[in-house]
Amino acid sequence: MLIQLRKYLSGYVRVRVEGYSPERLFNLCNANGILIWGVEIHERTYEMFVSVKDYRKLRPFARKTGTKIILLEKYGVPFFLHRFRKRKIFFGGMAACIVLVYVMSLFVWNIHIEGNVTQNEEELLEYLGSLGVEHGTSRSKISCENIETSLRSQYPNMLWVSAEMRGTRIIIQIKENTDEDIVSKIEVKTEEPVSIAADVSGTIEKMVVRQGTPRVSVGDTVEKGQILVEGYYELKNDAGEIVRYESVPADADIDIVMTEQYKDSFSMEYEVKEYTKKKRMGIRATIFNETFEFIPKIPYKLYETVNIPKKMHITENFYLPFILELNWFLEYTPKQRIYTKEEAVELANFRYLNKYKNILQKGVQIIEKDVKIDTNDKLCIVGGSVTLRVPVTTKMPVIIPETSMKSSVEGEH
Repeated sequence: MLIQLRKYLSGYVRVRVEGYSPERLFNLCNANGILIWGVEIHERTYEMFVSVKDYRKLRPFARKTGTKIILLEKYGVPFFLHRFRKRKIFFGGMAACIVLVYVMSLFVWNIHIEGNVTQNEEELLEYLGSLGVEHGTSRSKISCENIETSLRSQYPNMLWVSAEMRGTRIIIQIKENTDEDIVSKIEVKTEEPVSIAADVSGTIEKMVVRQGTPRVSVGDTVEKGQILVEGYYELKNDAGEIVRYESVPADADIDIVMTEQYKDSFSMEYEVKEYTKKKRMGIRATIFNETFEFIPKIPYKLYETVNIPKKMHITENFYLPFILELNWFLEYTPKQRIYTKEEAVELANFRYLNKYKNILQKGVQIIEKDVKIDTNDKLCIVGGSVTLRVPVTTKMPVIIPETSMKSSVEGEH
């Protein structure tokens, strides 16, 4: 590789040797240290490569041996420079590009972060920017050791941080404390005195009280908002009279079973879009805060617009202040369709699950479903009952009643 590069820098040529005794020419070249390579035999001629310097030495030997040397091709930097010797702007641009590449290599253009789980990349990049580490910062002003120390100090859950500079790229590797993540997800119990109230109306199915005074039992029917566990204890004297109340944060696991009616209906007819092959394209470009639109006239009566934005960037997280958005305008014609019975049943089940999706994510369970689906030419009618198991989570402020001891003392006076 280095030999080939040296040949290209110094220049070399491809020549053809003709005559009666080219072997004598080759012997003279060998005896005088003239290097030739790539020799090819073509009937009575030879073709080969020789450096520019040695090509000048071949002329006397060619006359001496009665051979003829014909120049075929020229290669290398000397010939390139000679060919474009009058194009000063070209060489000036080339020199400017070389200088620009060198200057750009002195700055950081890509910050790659990996291993972060709890802290998002935007937050970390913003913090690094406050340290002076951002895209376009001089490499000489960046200390990898300072990055590591600062990140560990700012984010205590980071067990290990490694920062390494590779060319114009900074690679930051992070190892977080996953145990701390698990602890942070555990709900911290409040120390504020609270009571527990029913989220819904229904029947108590399960009740395990760890702290507080229960007001209902398993099997009782309760109403929404009714206090189930009071956030205090009743302290009594030897006579069984309440002398005072001690406030506590009520704590219990309670499930309520409730049954609700479910009704739904929708039309068996629906509309679909049939797209034709006709479409138009527009372009919207945003440079800094200026927007330029190139939207053609849309000749379609009905069409759908599809926007495909593309934010320009030169590295994985170094975005340019330029957004290019392609807007496609697709013509369509509306068509009426009718659900089959199987499609209607599938859609009814989907709508049913979608209705309960949010509460199911909160721990509510469907323990029984008695829902019927009927269809006719125009409507799909769904009706029935759904039995749910609802965990109680509602907390209420504690209301402490006046003690009976206080009342009895006041009566004696």
